[in-house]
Formats: sequence, C-alpha cells, structure tokens
Amino acid sequence: MINLPTRKTQTRAWLLAGLVAVLLRGLPDLRYPVGVDQALFCLIGQGLLRGQQLYRDLWDIKPPGIFYIYALIVKAFGPVAWCIGVVDVFWLLAISLCIFYFARRFVGAPAAALAMVFNVVRHCRQGYIHAAQPETFLMLCVFAAWFLLIPAGPGLVPALADASVGPTSLDGAGARRVTGWPFRSWAWADYLRVVVAGFALGAAFWLKYNAVLFFPVLMLVPFLDFREWDRGSSRVKMVVSWKDWLARVWFVGAGFALTVLAVLAYFWASGAWPAMRESQLEVLPRFAAGHFQWRLTQENLSFLVSALRSSQFHLGLWTEIMAPLSLLIAWGRRELRFLAPVFLLALAGYLCAAVQGQFNSYYFETCHPFFSMFWGYLCVKTLEGFQYARRVFGQRGWMLARAMLWLVLASLTFALFSEEGVRVVQQYGFLRDWWRNPEQSYSAYWYQIPLEKLSEKHRIINYLKKNSDPEDEVYVWGYATLINFLAQRGTPSRFQYDWPVMSTWGLPHWCQELVHVLETKRPRYIVVERNDSAPGCTHTTLDSEQNLRLRQCPALTDLLNRQYQPAVNYTDFEIYMLKKSPGYGAGEAVTSDR
Repeated sequence: MINLPTRKTQTRAWLLAGLVAVLLRGLPDLRYPVGVDQALFCLIGQGLLRGQQLYRDLWDIKPPGIFYIYALIVKAFGPVAWCIGVVDVFWLLAISLCIFYFARRFVGAPAAALAMVFNVVRHCRQGYIHAAQPETFLMLCVFAAWFLLIPAGPGLVPALADASVGPTSLDGAGARRVTGWPFRSWAWADYLRVVVAGFALGAAFWLKYNAVLFFPVLMLVPFLDFREWDRGSSRVKMVVSWKDWLARVWFVGAGFALTVLAVLAYFWASGAWPAMRESQLEVLPRFAAGHFQWRLTQENLSFLVSALRSSQFHLGLWTEIMAPLSLLIAWGRRELRFLAPVFLLALAGYLCAAVQGQFNSYYFETCHPFFSMFWGYLCVKTLEGFQYARRVFGQRGWMLARAMLWLVLASLTFALFSEEGVRVVQQYGFLRDWWRNPEQSYSAYWYQIPLEKLSEKHRIINYLKKNSDPEDEVYVWGYATLINFLAQRGTPSRFQYDWPVMSTWGLPHWCQELVHVLETKRPRYIVVERNDSAPGCTHTTLDSEQNLRLRQCPALTDLLNRQYQPAVNYTDFEIYMLKKSPGYGAGEAVTSDR
C-alpha cells in the first residue's frame, strides 16, 4: 500500500522549497555595502552602546526604535561593512516565514510558497537601499501582532484548504465564536498573548509612527467574516460578540500604551526628553510638511498626481494590475472572503508609505509582502486554468491545442523568470568578487546611488586610520557617516551629519550650537562633502560645500577658514586638518586627488 503524503507533509514541503529558494536568492546580499541611511543608524547605535543618549547626544529625526535595533546589530557584528548584508539575509528568512504562515491560511500553501519567492525577488532587485530599513523591521512587528491575535488551530477566520498544486477546493471552515465575559474559556496565556500583541504594535509605532495605519485593520480583520461577499451580499459579520471584541481591543490597547509610556518614561528619566520633544514634536512636523510643500512648489504637482506617479514607479505596473486582477478572479470563483484580508492589509501598507509625502522606494516594504501574495494566488489560479484546459482538450481529442498549452505555459514562465535568472548569475559573480576582495567590491559596487561615493569614502577611511589616532575626533560636514563608523573616529557634535543644520526645516540656533561644539572640542579633521545635494530631504538645492561657500552658516565658514587648513582634496570630498596641532606635523603636505 502506498502512503500518500498528508496535507501537513505537503505544507512542510512547500515551506521548505520556498525557504531554499529565498536563501539561494538572498545569499548574494552578503556583499551589500553599508548605505548612507544604514551608516547613520550604525553610528548612532554605536554611540548608544557607549552610553550616549539619543536626541540629546545623537541627533536624528526618526523615532527611536531603529537605533536600538542597530545598537544590537553593532554589538553583535562590530564596525564591519558586511553587517547589513548578514542582517538582510536573516531578515529575508524571517519575513518569508511570516508571509508563508499568513498567506497559507488565505490562499493555500502553494500560493504562499510562491509569495515568498516573489517577495524575495522584488526585495533583492531593489538592492542594499532596502536592507535593514525601519519599514522592514516594522513588518515583522505587524506580522507578529497578527499571529498573536490569531491563535493556533482553526482560528477566528475561515481558511483556504492547503491543497497541492491543482484545483483548490474551499473547505468552508466556519468561524469560531468566542463567548463569555471575560473569556471564561481563556487561560492566562491567552490574556498574555493579546497583551504581547499590543507590545508588538507599540514596537512598530516606535519604528515608524505611520504604523498606526495598520492598527484598525489588525483590530478588525481577524474578527470579520467576509463569506457573505461570495454570496452576492456586501454584508460583513463579526465572528465574536462586540463585548468580546472590545475586551480584546482593550487588552491590545493596554499593551500598546504600556510600550509607548515605557519609552517616554525612559527618555524622561535619562534627561533626554527635552531633546526628544524638540526633534519629534517640533522639527519632525516641519520636516514632514516640507515634503508636501516642496512637491507643490518645485515639482508643480498635486500630492495625488505625485503619489500615483511614484507608486507606479516603485510598485511597477504589473504589480498594480495583479491586485485588481486577483480580486476579479476571486470574485468569479467565490473566494473573495480569502483575499479580502490580504487586500485590506496591502491597502494599509500602501497608505503607510503614501502618507509620508516623500516616496522613497523602501517605504513600500510595508505593502510588498501582501502584493506578493496576489502574485502567488494568480500563479496558482493560472496553473489551475492550465490543467482544466488540458483536461478539456484531451476529452475532445485536440492534441495539438493541448501541446500548445505547454508552449504558452513555458512562455509565461520564461517571461517571469528569465531576466531574474540572469540577475542571479550576475549577483553570484559579484558575491565571488566580494569574497576575494571586499574593499574593492564596495568601492566598485554597482549599482550605488549618487550619495554613496563608496570609493572615495573608503579612501578617506584608510587615510584617517593612517594619519590619526583612535581617540581623535573627525567631523563630517555632509551625509557621509560611514566615514566615522568604519574609521572608528568619534564625531564631536550630536549633529553627525549636516542636513539638520543646513536644511530649511532645521532650527536657527543649531548652527551656533554646532560651531560652539567644534570650537570647544577642536576635532583633528573636518571633512567637507560636495555634490551631495538632496533637495527632497533638505528642501534646498545647495550641496554641503556650496552651503559653506555661500556662508549660509557664516560662523562655521569662519571657523573652518581660521582654524583649519586643507589636507587632501578628492573629487567629492575635501579633508581639512587642524592648524598647528602638536604631535601631528603641522607642515603636512596638501594633496589633491581630483
């Protein structure tokens, strides 16, 4: 007797196959450099490990969560360039597990495994810019909250059967109704699980404030029954009583509030609350409002038009088509109740990206996991249609048409994965080059955004290691915190990059604060960056050198001219050395590498 594989065995096989594909596609990410954003996170995380306080001693405009994650990363790996690549590979495995166990309930194991693959392909195509960003860690918190709200077992929502590839049958599982106040059937672990879901949402909030847009969806969708949609009705039912639902909301809200209050209490007790209030309550609103004003005045575009254009550019036209097409197929097959939760979470993730006013590509990490589920669902339904057509053609004796179906399927597969195959071969070639010579691989990294300038940064890092002592401080007037991080040279000011001082949203007294610190601490070197304008963030077209030359901060220009002399001149950087500093050779020659 042949033992047929059980449904659980099939599910594990799909999960294992998906994880293997994710690992093979994500392994070349080990060669990722530390990008401009990640370098700032690493530098601030390193400062936290040394006992400095966020916002008071280490300034940035982002919520605090990402910096404490990077403190753990720096603690685990140290000041090395490959730490981001390693974290990204582990993150891909973690988010893939989340995608699989979430999607399996709604679209089945085969589609869930395909969703893992589509997500890793999309993520890796975006490159190092998307690695270890706040949005990536935020999504782990969102999925964690979902799994904590949905217990193991049948759950509170109906699920699609975990069938193997082929026509997917609906199991029609009913929703489990929980009654009693306060949950007489619950054990203490059930209460704890719901409170911990609130902790997860609180962690998401401290990573990005716009994560609150997920909260209504997470608090409603797990407890809604969309089965009436497949019967032609627009009604939605609750699968728990309103009293039970309010109790759950209360416990989740309690966990969320405790997380928020605990962080605020920490900053209050550490004495960093005034600096945090200045950064998060005074400057951040100015920064956010500036994005909308900049697009209106400089790009002459309404926010809606700008959002639509940017969304199509970052999501891709085919991805935008997949969502409504999948919903249309689900409507025809009476499966809307399964895709409705996926669609609502995708919508919440998209709104998380759109409400920020600025459309960086990695913002869309909050919705890509759900769009990948639409891709997986559509692929499975396409295969089901292919098998159905083969049976019909076989019954009618249309052998040629049946053979042509294989040609159509092969063409679709080639169209989807041929370019990706070339990319994978190329990325493994780059991984080999990185393994042989990491620094050369970083310097010649392709593709890097214009702000990176990795080749010159590594030359400056080597120069500082050779011509300064570990206790010497180096101030970088620019957005090149990678220099401080990898050279292991401290920065004297809490403004570890110049955007807050030179931007239109910065506070006027920050320039005087910076100059006072530099005059007091007298760092050994000041590095001035050029060709680094970022008008989308600073809301000014000036680069760092132009800002000094045009005396936008005259006290800083005077200090540089009075106390420093040029040491080395590169194409995009110039190093200034403190004049007549004993023990370092005041007569050091000025060189140029332009």
